[in-house]
Amino acid sequence: MLDKILISYILLGLLALILLLPLFSRRIERNLEIFFFAMGIVAATISFSWSIELVAEAFKTPLFIRDVPIGIVQVVFIASLLFGYYSEKIDDLVESLRKKISTPILLAILAAVLGLGSSIISVIVASVIISEIAFHINIPRKLLTRFLIASAYALGIGAALTPVGEPLSTIAVHKLSGEPYHADFLFLVRLLGVYIIPLVLAYSLYIYFYSKRFLEKHLIKESVESIEAQIFSQKSSLKDLLKIALERSVRVYLFIFALVLIGESYKIIVELYLKDLPSMYMYLFGSISAIVDNATLTATVIDPELSLLQIKSFLISLLIAGGFLIPGNIPNIVMANIHKIEFREWAREAIPIGIIPFIILWILIEFLNL
Repeated sequence: MLDKILISYILLGLLALILLLPLFSRRIERNLEIFFFAMGIVAATISFSWSIELVAEAFKTPLFIRDVPIGIVQVVFIASLLFGYYSEKIDDLVESLRKKISTPILLAILAAVLGLGSSIISVIVASVIISEIAFHINIPRKLLTRFLIASAYALGIGAALTPVGEPLSTIAVHKLSGEPYHADFLFLVRLLGVYIIPLVLAYSLYIYFYSKRFLEKHLIKESVESIEAQIFSQKSSLKDLLKIALERSVRVYLFIFALVLIGESYKIIVELYLKDLPSMYMYLFGSISAIVDNATLTATVIDPELSLLQIKSFLISLLIAGGFLIPGNIPNIVMANIHKIEFREWAREAIPIGIIPFIILWILIEFLNL
């Protein structure tokens, strides 16, 4: 068996390929799920991570939430059918709302309510809801993409308030439930709420001001519809709806399957380089969650022996950096899949609006002790 240090270097090289190849190859970018699936197999092979347990976990993770057989795949499939079937009624509802409030306010409210609500209804459900409703808010593609990406930040961050919201928070609370922290349902609210709630509201305000300026500048009057929104009408046959719902579900399944393999494979990196780092460097290293599943990172790193500062610093880092790239978080995967947002498009739009709060929170937590 290869030396662990050598394996870690090879894995870091592979990580660079995973990050860069979608930026330089249109074919890879358009088949991102298959690419990540292949890279997951390669990573698991290089790191000698293969086991019956890993394969079982990879098969199971997209289909289950905490051993309940209602996973992200089923939610995407069922929601796609329901929103498609009731498309006209949703159109009418959205149109009636837009007569009462402006589009920028509507977009901001959606992000704020579902961002904070994702900690109760789960980030998967919140992501699918906002993705489907977005089809019925007739705005230009550029604005739609920016809205979805900022919303993905709000949802991915807000879901961490409770163990119900997302796997990261579930695992963190479970691992800290004993001595000395005795983490309960509201543990992360007390620890991270002072950062999470302002971040969710900040992204909602950003959506409001950006969309207001965008619509005023472009004086949008025409209705802008997506191809899929046209397909998802009451005139669509059940066959059409099933085809699109199935395609979305399969793509999401492949992506989650691949991320489980990649996350397990990169545990060796975490164990070698991360566990003994001071909190300020743990925060920076947490940016790896842009590409490696943050639930796996949480399971590997979070430990009762860590200080509250280390725990807080690392979790906030994971939550923000998880929005940088499509593989980083569940909302990213769902929204990019449903709305056909490509890898480089996501990176180009998401990194600028994520890196600033990432740096600000690093300074606040590590240097100002806030």
